[in-house]
Amino acid sequence: MLFKTFGDKNNKAVLLIHTLFTSADFFAPVTELLAKYFFVITPTLSGHHENSVYISTSDEIRQIKEFLTANEISSLYAVAGFSLGGNIAYQFFCENSEMIENAFVDSAPLFNFPNFIKNHYLKSYAKCLKKIKSGKYDVAKELNKHFNGMGQFQKDVAPEVSSENLNSLVESCFDTKIYKLPKTELKKVTFIYGNKDIARLCKVRLKGYNMHKMKGYGHCGFYRESPVEWVKQFIFKN
Repeated sequence: MLFKTFGDKNNKAVLLIHTLFTSADFFAPVTELLAKYFFVITPTLSGHHENSVYISTSDEIRQIKEFLTANEISSLYAVAGFSLGGNIAYQFFCENSEMIENAFVDSAPLFNFPNFIKNHYLKSYAKCLKKIKSGKYDVAKELNKHFNGMGQFQKDVAPEVSSENLNSLVESCFDTKIYKLPKTELKKVTFIYGNKDIARLCKVRLKGYNMHKMKGYGHCGFYRESPVEWVKQFIFKN
């Protein structure tokens, strides 16, 4: 895992966790704005950069906690995660809610699928990566077939993801636990789903949480199309 930070370390901290097949650069449109008010932490997940191995959601959280401890950061104003990053942000919050004021989880596929469905996605994504690594296809176009408009954001990172890392990444995407939290902690979490996003189907598992429905948007659609407005509507208005 690699970390980029922005802003004054004396300000309250905000942690942003990117989607599958992107990097910390996913947040480039908003880091300058956020850094005026917060200390912004944007990791690039393991398996998404050279010489790194993605093991599990728990291992990513371990690395985040080690970074926070090493930098003497004992609390976060907010953690925000998108898609796979949303799964990680959700588990991180649930296991450390006493140190986090707010959590924003956008388009997270918080499913617990049986193995045959996970294997279906693994084979599908592996086939996609093989095609885009061949150099014979439009990378963004091929990724869009699987990731609902995310191809333009994923095209630089996806070709670098190994098949070994892909197996663990799919496990983190489609085998997640829903935590039972006290009402006071439930109120800290806001889930965001577009009504055109297939990930919204996991909402039946999320009873009691704040739910924000984004009409007309697909996977991470509101952030992709209007990143500054996303920040203003959620992080600044909370």
